[in-house]
Amino acid sequence: MVVKENFYVGYSDINKEMQLSNTSILKIFENMACIHGALCGESVKTSDIRWFLTAYEVNVTRRPEIEERICVHTWSREMRGVSACREFEIYDENGELCITGISNWARTNAATQRLERITPDIAAKYESEPQHTNFKKPWLEKLSEPTEYKSHREFTVDRNYIDVNNHMNNVFYLDLAELVLPDAVYEMKESKKFKIMYRRAIKYGETVGCFYSETESSYSVVLRDETGAVRAIIEFEK
Repeated sequence: MVVKENFYVGYSDINKEMQLSNTSILKIFENMACIHGALCGESVKTSDIRWFLTAYEVNVTRRPEIEERICVHTWSREMRGVSACREFEIYDENGELCITGISNWARTNAATQRLERITPDIAAKYESEPQHTNFKKPWLEKLSEPTEYKSHREFTVDRNYIDVNNHMNNVFYLDLAELVLPDAVYEMKESKKFKIMYRRAIKYGETVGCFYSETESSYSVVLRDETGAVRAIIEFEK
């Protein structure tokens, strides 16, 4: 089952090059996942079920520009236990595939705060398509922590970061990572390939340290809490 929806690339969606930004891509993906969930009886508005992200990988071939109309596709690729794999595609107004994404999720009951298994009946509603893919594997590998860091900044999570699930929305992890990029890196065009691994939700009022590192092939930002525990890792390909 492939769910399709049209979007307009507006002013709030673009980066300094007037193209669809990485954070806007994630917002669109998030909305598409909610649309599919609602169609399958798991609406955020009426259901206690929540799908929490555990990983993302996004590849950009070409960025749609401001005032373009795009078509976004999403589908369930595989469900297993309490976990699910979802893929995304963004097509430009000429019908060309320009962005692909893959994500892993954990199914949780908001009322009990416990993981909830995917029953055969639920899986049947999502109509997974395991052979329909732009990626080799449905389950993303864990990102490794860098061994050295060049700099870091601390942020206290304020109300504007918090979503309906009472934790920092997944898009803001990417926002924080971009805030600690060195000026020389930030002034470059946005990375066309990035990955995010979420380990544990960040709550309102928490202080997180964002630690920056780089290698010959990538830039990384690790988010740690005050105990030093890793909450997320974001990796940008050079």
